[in-house]
Amino acid sequence: MFSWGNALALPSVGVDVDKERKPPPRPTPLDFPSYELPDVAEAPSEASFRDLESLLLAVRKPQDISAAHLRALNLRVHSDVPVADIVQQDRLTTLPPLAWEDGESTQPTAETSTGHGLCTSNGYPYPTRGKFDVVRNELLFDNDDAFREVSRLPPRPGRQKVKLTQSRKFWSALDRMAQYWDASLDNYIERSLTADSASADERMQTDNEQSDNVDESNKMDIDSGSATRGSLRKEANEDAKSTETMYTGRRIGTGSEMPEDIREDTVRGFIEMAAWPFGCQVNIPTNPPRLAVRNLLFPVRQTLVAGRAPSDRQIAKRGILEGPLLLAQCRPDTVFREPGQAAGHGTQELCDLFREVGGLLLTAQERAREDAMEVRPGEGKWWTTTPRWGGAPNEGVTGDGRNSDDTSPPGKGNIHKRSKLDHAVSSSRRPGPGSSRKMSASEKWKIIAPPQSLWDKRMKYMQIGKPKDSPFDDIYMISSINHHVSIVHLRVHRSYIDALTTGKVEQPVGPTDSEQPWHVIHLRRTRWFDLLEATDRVEAFEGLWRIFHYLMRKDSD
Repeated sequence: MFSWGNALALPSVGVDVDKERKPPPRPTPLDFPSYELPDVAEAPSEASFRDLESLLLAVRKPQDISAAHLRALNLRVHSDVPVADIVQQDRLTTLPPLAWEDGESTQPTAETSTGHGLCTSNGYPYPTRGKFDVVRNELLFDNDDAFREVSRLPPRPGRQKVKLTQSRKFWSALDRMAQYWDASLDNYIERSLTADSASADERMQTDNEQSDNVDESNKMDIDSGSATRGSLRKEANEDAKSTETMYTGRRIGTGSEMPEDIREDTVRGFIEMAAWPFGCQVNIPTNPPRLAVRNLLFPVRQTLVAGRAPSDRQIAKRGILEGPLLLAQCRPDTVFREPGQAAGHGTQELCDLFREVGGLLLTAQERAREDAMEVRPGEGKWWTTTPRWGGAPNEGVTGDGRNSDDTSPPGKGNIHKRSKLDHAVSSSRRPGPGSSRKMSASEKWKIIAPPQSLWDKRMKYMQIGKPKDSPFDDIYMISSINHHVSIVHLRVHRSYIDALTTGKVEQPVGPTDSEQPWHVIHLRRTRWFDLLEATDRVEAFEGLWRIFHYLMRKDSD
């Protein structure tokens, strides 16, 4: 989870794409989930998600997720939304122009730095076009040129050395990802074995024949058929050993074998290029992410969380963020349907979509905790305040070695022994008896307190970017599978979050939205952007920049 290489952006281990070596496994075929949900009810009722808790309690493995869980959520999915519409255009009319739409000077002036409309919610001016252009130009670099730069390899003849100032961390992680996914340079070569390798093979073959002869001498006549088949296979192997398949390219493995931390590092570096200019940071959640559905804590996936850095430097030094603003979810799945299953009907597809919705709803619950005090499960109840009853005063859990009243009488040989506590100086230098040992079962059993906190201590929960006069909140997520990313947006009503968390369905008071009732959630998503393609990288980065541009507006506070 943690590595110094991520923080220091150490050079990645480069691969000589022209060097012949043993071929890696074949490339992993690209597969993406389909989001056609024909089984979702067309007219959902307000009480349809009351059964969600019982459905989740029956889940024992990911394959248990079905369309019934999505129906209980009253989910509507809109796919292939243009990246320019992931943030509705009418919400950007009162904001400063986007960096690539601003035709003015790239250098900040006194007017642009201090104007009320050009400051973000943390008081800093909006990033200039120059900062955006630097990242954009670095994302347009040729993959091989950037990979050689982060690996500290000289550029190829006729190519200039590129300069990475804002995207080195991203390119370093993408280089590692390409070593599993980039099949554009795959080249398989059939080579004939050299004389040295052939003689070595002959020696090995001679040794094998000798061992085979020893074994065959001990065989019965009934094994003559198998010996004949073995000799035929031996002749076929001799013909095959005359050639050897070699490989040149970038891959050292296949995509399905790629370690998960590579995808996480790549997505983190990609988000940070847009977060840092707006005074935001990206962290890993400290607590296991769990979605609260009444009395059930359902585990979900929350890989990374982006938040606003506090204006107080002392608080910022403690690693505390404000938000969350958006989340990132990375998944290692590469197959989303079984052979013969139609698109949209695969079990893995439903499970993948439910993972995304679960992470988005958890982020909505966290943002809704603004100005609220945490009430841990069981806090104030008798089982977290009343001591255990029954048994002897020193009785503990059965099997505890210390739970015994039988004490051996002091022996005569111990009369003149000095206590180990007689020397106060020497005893004070040693750690106490409970400082270096774990608590026993009886000691844990005697603790009377609520369970650990479910809130992230390094996050000050705030609904940054939510319109004050709207009960709806906008949740954004960067979803990543394979070597692709997609921007996902969920619009959810506050009453929906309250009903999901507490199970109490109350009619909202105030104006309602005719396009989206309070008990329905709309999920909008862009297409999948290939991080190994320059144009896709820039388009996805513009969508990410657009989200920070909107959420960090000053009037949101």
